[in-house]
This record gives sequence, structure tokens and C-alpha cells, in this order.
Amino acid sequence: MIDETGRRPARLVMNTFSLIAALLLVGTSALPASSYELHIGTGPSGSFSHHSGKLLCRIFAKQDKELTCVLSESANPIDNLTNVQGGSLDLALVDSLLLEQSITGRESFQFLDISYDRIRVVTALYQVPLTLLVRGDVKVASVDQLPGTRINAGSPGSPENQLFKLFMHNQGWNKEMFPVFAELSSSMSQDKIAFRQGDVQIMVHRGVHPDDDVIQLMKDTQVALIGLFNDGVIELITSTPSLSRQEIQKSTYPFLSETLSTFGTTMTLVCSADADDETIRSLIAALEQHTKSLQTMHPSLSGFAVDKRPQWFGSIKAHRTAAE
Repeated sequence: MIDETGRRPARLVMNTFSLIAALLLVGTSALPASSYELHIGTGPSGSFSHHSGKLLCRIFAKQDKELTCVLSESANPIDNLTNVQGGSLDLALVDSLLLEQSITGRESFQFLDISYDRIRVVTALYQVPLTLLVRGDVKVASVDQLPGTRINAGSPGSPENQLFKLFMHNQGWNKEMFPVFAELSSSMSQDKIAFRQGDVQIMVHRGVHPDDDVIQLMKDTQVALIGLFNDGVIELITSTPSLSRQEIQKSTYPFLSETLSTFGTTMTLVCSADADDETIRSLIAALEQHTKSLQTMHPSLSGFAVDKRPQWFGSIKAHRTAAE
């Protein structure tokens, strides 16, 4: 009897712990799945690529409350592409010309012993036109009048430099046709200083519009904006899948008298072929549901729509869920 009485409190304690454990188990099973991080590679802070990354994060977070979006900034877009290929980034914003070069092994990629055959396109985001800024004291109204002028084509290897040299090659032009063929960087505003001082009369410009730099230069030097478009450009676009005809609407700047035709590249959202199907499907659904919201966030995004083509820029595949 004494032993029986002594064991009762112990049994009561055990039963109490069992009840608590059971309640904890039930409570835990009712909790939502743990949140996960989505890592997106963009250009450096201040770039439109980085700004677009932040806009995408807002949209993705609306779609999935358990998602935490993290931006990874890099001044070298090849880093972002390589990190998507290697799996350390889930997504990246990459220019179409760079994508095409990575697949064909041209330009910087001819020196890299890395295959980018696992890169897949999710969707195109926005266009990046190539234009010319012309000083107000120079009588140049079209690209055919460029030879004989002092021009800055951008730093060697930069996208604007590569694109303008593609244009020159297509036209049959060479550097000797220009009294000054500068390749000044935008670092420390070297290009703008030379342009303002008149050391160069024409400046090759690549970027989304409206552009604050263009607006400021318009105030300082009465700059004109010229598109790069003629019959030769049509041939160039036809032979280079990553390039496209693009237009800058008359309403973009008060000094434009008509819509400006030019050519350029496309900023594209990419992932790895190994990216989780459900994740990519969810992100595409978010973009489709918030298309109108994204279109109003910046004029360059006004034409955005999820494009589900199976292949991009010649031979680059879309992610399998993007092409569904």
C-alpha cells in the first residue's frame, strides 16, 4: 500500500508531460512551412537593374508571404550569370546580348572555361535602347552623318561600346573615319565632362528612358537625342537575335518632336535549368497577376508582359515551367 501510494504522483507527472508533448506536437504540425530566401542577382545599387530587382521582390513577396527576397549586387554581370549557373543565385537580371555571348562563347566568354548551357529564361523584363547624344552646336540629324565628328563610344568592353562597334562593323566604318574616337568611361563622369567641354561632340548612350542624365545634359548643352536606325540596322537585328528594334516615345522628353526609332537589347530574368518547378511557376504567376502594377512602376516597364515563348535570342531555352 505504501509503495502504491508512492508511485501515484510519478505516474501523474508522466501523464502530464505526455499531454504537454502531445499538445506541442499538434501545435507544431499546424504551423505554416518555414520561410525561404530567394536570391536575385542585379547590377550595382543605383542602376535600373537593381531598382527593377527591388520591384520584383515586392511583387514576389505579395504572392508568397513566406518568401524573403534578397538582392545580390554586382558591377560585373558575368558574375551574376555564373552564380545562377552554379546555383548560388536563384534568379538574375541579365542583358540579352550577354546571354547570347555566353551561349556562343564570344567576347569575354571565349576566355572562360565555363559552360552556360544550364541557363534558362523566365521572361523578358524591359528594353534597353542605344542612342546618341549630340551637342546642340553640331549639325547631325541622323546616324549617316556621324563620320567626321568627334565621338565617345564608351569604355572598351562596355555594352554601349560593343553595340556601337557592331553597328560600325555593319556600316563598314572604322575609327579612322572620326577625327576623335574616344572610349571614355562614365566613371568619375569622364564622358560627361568631355562632352560638356566639347572635346567630343557625340556620346553613345545606353539606358532606359526617361534618363536623368539625358535631362541634365539637355539643360547644360542643349543636347539632341538621335536613334541608330537605318537599313543596315535592320540587317544587324536580323543577324543578331539578341538585338531588337526599339522606340522611344515622343512623350518621353519635351524636346522630342517625334517617336525615335533605334535598336538595343533586352534585360531578361533568368534562372537555372535546375530551378524548382513550383518556385518558378509561383513567380511567373506573381508576374502575371501583378502585370498592371509593374507596368506603372516605371515608363520603361509599361510594355511588360510575361512572354512564354519556348526559346529566346536564337538558341537559349526558356525554363520548362515558363513555356507551359
